[in-house]
Amino acid sequence: MTKNHALTDRQIAILTFMHDYQNNYGFVPAIREIGKAVGIRSTSAVSYQINRLVQLKYISKVGEVSRGMILMAPAYDALGKQSPDDSDFSMLREELFALRSENKRIREQYEARVKNLERERNQLSQTLAMLKYRVIEQLEGVFAEEIAS
Repeated sequence: MTKNHALTDRQIAILTFMHDYQNNYGFVPAIREIGKAVGIRSTSAVSYQINRLVQLKYISKVGEVSRGMILMAPAYDALGKQSPDDSDFSMLREELFALRSENKRIREQYEARVKNLERERNQLSQTLAMLKYRVIEQLEGVFAEEIAS
């Protein structure tokens, strides 16, 4: 039983593009790619349509991962396509969790690098302040000698 009656032409276009893109590349497209393909300029409008499709159970989201969407059985029915078996879904979920883990690792590396850069900046700032103080001391010494002479 399909839920085709609940979908707009735009939603069907989104599902079709997602299905075709996933078949070609092995993963679902990004929001901007979806928008460009179906003629929606606003990423928030694409996100709205995606969220509607999630509510209608045509798509499932895995966390807040970019491209973390899975076409569900009703989407395949609506498109008249054969749904992949459950093993394909579990493999996709494993890939998404691996991507999530990699994303976390990269984020941690980025945060560590930012902390190191902040530490270096603070050290440079202290060194600059110390040099500034020494220059002022030396200039005061020079002016004191000129006044004395």
